[in-house]
Amino acid sequence: MGNDAYSILIKDICTAYHGLPVLESFSLQVPEGELLGVFGPNGTGKSTLIKVCLGLVPVASGEVRISGYRMSREGISFIRKLTAYVPQSFDVDRRMPVTAGEVVMMGRFGRMGLFNRIGPGDQAAADDALNMLGVKHLAGRTFGRLSGGEKQRVIVARALAQEPKILLMDEPTNSLDWESKKRICSLIREVHVERKLTTLIVSHDIDLLADTCDRIMLMERGHIIGARDPSEFRHCCRGQRHS
Repeated sequence: MGNDAYSILIKDICTAYHGLPVLESFSLQVPEGELLGVFGPNGTGKSTLIKVCLGLVPVASGEVRISGYRMSREGISFIRKLTAYVPQSFDVDRRMPVTAGEVVMMGRFGRMGLFNRIGPGDQAAADDALNMLGVKHLAGRTFGRLSGGEKQRVIVARALAQEPKILLMDEPTNSLDWESKKRICSLIREVHVERKLTTLIVSHDIDLLADTCDRIMLMERGHIIGARDPSEFRHCCRGQRHS
């Protein structure tokens, strides 16, 4: 498979925080259109991997390409227009009068610029995203007063409003109750298929990855240590839990 067939191509990178290595000789290839999960305990470098794909963490060596663009000063502006990010948390003070609709519109800022007026195309993209996540009825409500599951759907809608080709998700079910987790799992898969995305989810949530992903990579101490298909992954993890 040629390099252009990979939406995310990472070759032998090394990163460090305060002189301590996080990812060492790390490589990962995500084919276009795949929904890939990366599983590992907290502190293993999963969030750093997402930040590398966004150009937020410099690499000391190796190569990063996103949709064929090399991670460089010239390539980063193209990469950030093509990638959308769903963080672990997106908190707004409950006293701030920011509506859910305004949060979703933030996803358009990278395309329209901070100081340009919202155009019909921007509003249409935001409305489409709100509708797809089933939260159009929440558009006028204060974001800080929504439930955890409602907030998470609004944040995914914010990412989709950007109209990305690649969706990066960091622990998208973190702190959600069981019913909200189930809803988010279903929506992630639906969004991925309908928008024809390449999606990368990093998580320690076994059920999320098993129910949602095409393939799951196992990560430990800054390294990929194996790959599993979803049914095998769930069985393997359940066996470890009961051993």
